[in-house]
Amino acid sequence: MPCLELKLPAHAWPQPATRLRTLLEKPGAAVLRRNQVARAAGYEDAPLRNCIRVTAVLAVDLTHPPQTEAPAEPAPSTESAPAPDAEEEDSLLAGFARGLEIWIADRNRAVCVFADADEITGALAMFDAYLRLARFQPAFERLDQRQVGLNFTFLEGLALGIQGHPGESRPEPENFFDRIAAIPEIEDFREPHFVVRLPNEGVGYFHELLRSASAWLEENSYTHILGSK
Repeated sequence: MPCLELKLPAHAWPQPATRLRTLLEKPGAAVLRRNQVARAAGYEDAPLRNCIRVTAVLAVDLTHPPQTEAPAEPAPSTESAPAPDAEEEDSLLAGFARGLEIWIADRNRAVCVFADADEITGALAMFDAYLRLARFQPAFERLDQRQVGLNFTFLEGLALGIQGHPGESRPEPENFFDRIAAIPEIEDFREPHFVVRLPNEGVGYFHELLRSASAWLEENSYTHILGSK
């Protein structure tokens, strides 16, 4: 059966690669954040819930909040002057960010990886592609079963991969280890990292967490961060 592979760098990026982490680590900034823990209905397996935690985050810099006020008299509209919109967007992005905190625990180690909201679409596309391939098994079987067939990498270095065979098999004590795909024989030695592999249930669980977080971020934005919605 397929498994979910989470590959993380051994050390965090020295410089933030996402708007969310940049804002949260901004020196001298008073940051107000609003959190929503993503939920996945139907997945009550304790090891899975203890291994992965996804939190949707809205963050605003109270020291220098976004300036979104409209001018008193709008300038005449011309096709060659979109500068005011660009400046307003830059001001909003500088003081506001939305995205994910992805916590991954492996034995005695826990790592938090940040992701911007616009990265979620790419990750969801990978899971959607897997669901389509799983419905047409010959297409999936053309991939090397010992290597990651589907992969998505976040800006902060977390790489998601799905590997293994999509055929369903009922988990039994004697074939428990068959639920986890074979470990690739060739590891990338150029960059130190550590890998967490979860059984088949982890694919659907992480997919639902991303969908839950994405739905909350779509509903909530800068206009909601100070409210109680």
